[in-house]
Amino acid sequence: MTRKKTIILAIIAAVILLFGILMWMLFKKPSNTASDPEVYTTRVSLLSTSSSGIVNRFAGVVEPQKTVKIQKATDRQVKELFVKEGDTVSKGTPLFSYDVDEMQLKLSSAELEFERITNEIATLNDQIKLLQSEKEKAPESEIFSYTTQILTAQNDVKRAEYNQKSKAVEIEQIRKSMDNTTVTSEIDGVVKSINDGSSTNYYDDGTDTAYITILSNNEYRIKGTINEQNMSSISVGQPMIIHSRVDETLAWTGTVTEIDTESPVNSNSNMYMSSNDNSTVSSSYNFYVEINETAPLMLGQHVFMEPDVGQNTVKEGLWLPSYYICLDEKEPYVWAADKKERLEKRTISLGNYDETTDEYEIVSGLSPEDFIAFPEETLEEGMNCSMFSGSSEEMSDGASGDMIQ
Repeated sequence: MTRKKTIILAIIAAVILLFGILMWMLFKKPSNTASDPEVYTTRVSLLSTSSSGIVNRFAGVVEPQKTVKIQKATDRQVKELFVKEGDTVSKGTPLFSYDVDEMQLKLSSAELEFERITNEIATLNDQIKLLQSEKEKAPESEIFSYTTQILTAQNDVKRAEYNQKSKAVEIEQIRKSMDNTTVTSEIDGVVKSINDGSSTNYYDDGTDTAYITILSNNEYRIKGTINEQNMSSISVGQPMIIHSRVDETLAWTGTVTEIDTESPVNSNSNMYMSSNDNSTVSSSYNFYVEINETAPLMLGQHVFMEPDVGQNTVKEGLWLPSYYICLDEKEPYVWAADKKERLEKRTISLGNYDETTDEYEIVSGLSPEDFIAFPEETLEEGMNCSMFSGSSEEMSDGASGDMIQ
């Protein structure tokens, strides 16, 4: 994931957190020191979690990496079908056979036509020889007529020879077809659909024109759907985390390999779910995730996916988003509440910097239990601090105030 996208996610998280603080500010009961300037501070432990849980989630379904579509010859009739939808087949398993009797009739007809053309060519050649012989004995006034007849016959020979070659190719193709009357599976897989007009498979959307479609059962990928308004949250090559829908503790990793922007899907599809999607009419597109490791997934199984932005990586020590740290002086500092709940500039020591999450490691000067304010030009040392710890009591106070008003 690019730094730009990470910063966008971090900004969204900050906006939501600040909104919560603002709501608490608006509905918090006024204190006895309401006339004094007051700044709102937040517990550091609430700010030290990368992405603050603001990650889009997508529903996905497990499908095969490879799909084989077998077309039926338009000029041949199926004699017998050996499989049905849902059958498991192996490479070389017979699927269906063509009607040999009909092919034999076509072969006999083609061979008769070839013989007729051959006889026609022989007759034309005999005719040309006779005309040439008569032309030599004919008077000057009839030579032009003989010449015209000979040229016409020669053209008829060339046309017949062309038809003869075409018919020979047709006969060869029919004979090859008769040698391959049984069509077999190319892969190990499951018969998804049989397009004989009686399919009841729920995967079939009516657009598949293949006679038989087989899904590979050796390698899987996951198909998800993304809304155009959230297209920027993933890209080809984006690492993804895949969660089981029945057991949240089961997770695997994968990579986005394709985003099919050429084929919009039905906007009524419920394959997409997002924490901040408020659109119901915009276009959606399928995207595909290749699983990085062997996972106990089954064909057709439903899962959840989310971009991997490091939310599952546990960092040692204390990390803080960079936008809470003031770096414009010789030593970095934050605006923190002291023991008397008064605002102070507190110098801190920084360690490593994580470019992916835009966070600094806090080596000293701050603890998870401290409270800090978002840097603003209006802040001054000594200002009263209101402490926001994210407790249920504080949130309920805000909700009660809203109802009272």
